[in-house]
Amino acid sequence: MKILSSSRTVCLRRGFTLAELMISMSIFSMVTIGLIAIHLFGQRYDQLVLSKLGASDQSRVGLNKMLQDIRTAKTVRVGTLSGSTFTPIANGTAQQGTALKLSFFNYSSAAISNSIYYYFDTANNQLWRQVDAGTPTLLASHLTNITPNSMTFRVEDYRGDTVTDLTHKGVISTVLEYAQYQYPLTSVGPGLKYDYYKTELKAASHVPDGP
Repeated sequence: MKILSSSRTVCLRRGFTLAELMISMSIFSMVTIGLIAIHLFGQRYDQLVLSKLGASDQSRVGLNKMLQDIRTAKTVRVGTLSGSTFTPIANGTAQQGTALKLSFFNYSSAAISNSIYYYFDTANNQLWRQVDAGTPTLLASHLTNITPNSMTFRVEDYRGDTVTDLTHKGVISTVLEYAQYQYPLTSVGPGLKYDYYKTELKAASHVPDGP
């Protein structure tokens, strides 16, 4: 009985051999490395999605503000802005330019109360908003000229053609085309461009002509 008990005790106290321990550690290491790789991939993908959503959200907020301003403006003119000087496109010329002037009517004083300017900074690929002579506000950045209509404002008729006659109010059209992420700023892909995407706005003033 003592011999059997001693033999059984020896069997119960046996551990892993060196080969078994190395195999176990190798399997454990591979599983751990796989889990870490999956975790890092998930973080990168999450950051990618947040970057794209951030850029889209900012552009949507800016376009919504522009949409509201255009609809409530008394007069809308397309032209160019140099410093504080706005030069409208002359009547009889294609109404397309890098700046937009919106004038608002004060019915209590029967006069134009203030003006809002939207303009593209083509040198830095940005869209700005400025109230009268106040401080400009950045609405969108990292834009690119992929199509001829990008970074310009156009006045269109009901067929979508650029008008030259200012007799009637037209539809203001502009396109924002993006080639980079924001939040965080990331430059990816050939030519520092990722999946091309754009937002387009078409709006007209709802304020009737006349005093």
